[in-house]
Amino acid sequence: MAKFNNIFIIVALILASGVMASLAQKKISPPKHVPGYPLHLLHCARRVEDECGKETFLGMFEKLPVSKKCCLRLIKKMGKTCHDDLDKAIVHLPDYSSRASKVIPKGNRIWHKCALVARHI
Repeated sequence: MAKFNNIFIIVALILASGVMASLAQKKISPPKHVPGYPLHLLHCARRVEDECGKETFLGMFEKLPVSKKCCLRLIKKMGKTCHDDLDKAIVHLPDYSSRASKVIPKGNRIWHKCALVARHI
């Protein structure tokens, strides 16, 4: 499990640095209310376990379901701001930017579905 955590942290750092480079190239500024944007993204990524982060990511990009357990962790541990910021950061990466128009709405649907699950528990 420690190996997974280390890999997840490395991926989050790579995503954060890639996002910053991509944002700089596209002249898109990170949110003004978030100083230290890469560290903010890393902090957000650490709020859920590797398993649930991977499940949510695959739910957005591969049409796989997000489990009740991961929905609860997404809602209660990550929060809406972190979820939205990570979604936006990922779709600014070159490998994913072409799918942004489909992925962002899908990320929003996952969030709303998970919020409903959390309300009923």
